[in-house]
Amino acid sequence: MARKVRMGFIGVGAMGYSHLQLFHQECRGQAEAVALCASNPERIQRALEVAPDMALHKKESDLIQSDLDAVVISSPNFTHVPLTLEAMKAGKHVFLEKPVGITAAECRKLLRATQKSDRVLMIGHELRYSAYFAKIKNLIDRGAVGIPHMTWCKEFRGPFQPKSRDWIQDRRKSGGCLVDKNCHHFDLMNWWLDARPKRVSAFGSNAVNRVIPGTNQVHDHATASWEYVNGAKGTLHLSLFAHEPPKETLEMGVVGETGVLQTDLDNLQILHWENGKRKGAPRVIRVKAKRGVGWGGHLGFAEMHPAFIKAVRTGQAPLTSVANTIDGTLLAIAAEESIRKRKIITIQ
Repeated sequence: MARKVRMGFIGVGAMGYSHLQLFHQECRGQAEAVALCASNPERIQRALEVAPDMALHKKESDLIQSDLDAVVISSPNFTHVPLTLEAMKAGKHVFLEKPVGITAAECRKLLRATQKSDRVLMIGHELRYSAYFAKIKNLIDRGAVGIPHMTWCKEFRGPFQPKSRDWIQDRRKSGGCLVDKNCHHFDLMNWWLDARPKRVSAFGSNAVNRVIPGTNQVHDHATASWEYVNGAKGTLHLSLFAHEPPKETLEMGVVGETGVLQTDLDNLQILHWENGKRKGAPRVIRVKAKRGVGWGGHLGFAEMHPAFIKAVRTGQAPLTSVANTIDGTLLAIAAEESIRKRKIITIQ
């Protein structure tokens, strides 16, 4: 039997703690948490209750250079690329929480690094790993809507959960709300349509959820419209003051020349309208999918961690490699730029 994948964790806030639990406990027998770098004493103590034998490091570099196979990076967004590049240079596999980066230059730098490395770098876009969202991909690929021409996402929910020193509220540190939050949805829509976004126009501002002073407060509502290289169109509507947590409403779908697919996440169903059939009533497709576990309860979260271990063991590129997911982050970054500059942005 192959030895366990030895893992180190940078950051154990809400998300990092969930990763620690899933890797150390749910992947038991295949992976073990052996090292931790974090600064909050209470969070460190909570993490040690899950994996009491972890070595503690005060500096990220010390953890990265220690005897590890893989590093899990759940630190603030602006640290993602520097830490990942350092870990890959040290010969470590990396599980990187999304987004890929917070600038286009960062994202492309990371892509180039992965092209020169034999290490696994997997981005934490868990939605792709859910049987539910994969079913929509499968239906589209099998022609359920004909040629897809439009895709949409509507997310009306409550505000961001608090983060250490409010880094998520500062666009210079998080990349902006569309980068931190909606890179998930952009990635999913790109994947469904198997297309690259070409240009985007977006509008957004902060109207309700003011947390930090000054001009760098992230938006709390936004809209974005974009066009793909193949001519298909996409739209996103976001509000972070629509519902109080934990209630969260997400609707996504695809419109093709012969039909429509729409999510019904509350019931783990997919609604399928086919042109000229059933007099307008949708076909209801029920999907067997695991409900989300860990922080946020997102679909695909439970399946993502064993997928990383498998990629490390086999050397195969994961479904959410940088090459596969960079376009979702680049679209989000361009949308934030469009809001600031009040112009249509072409995605290079």
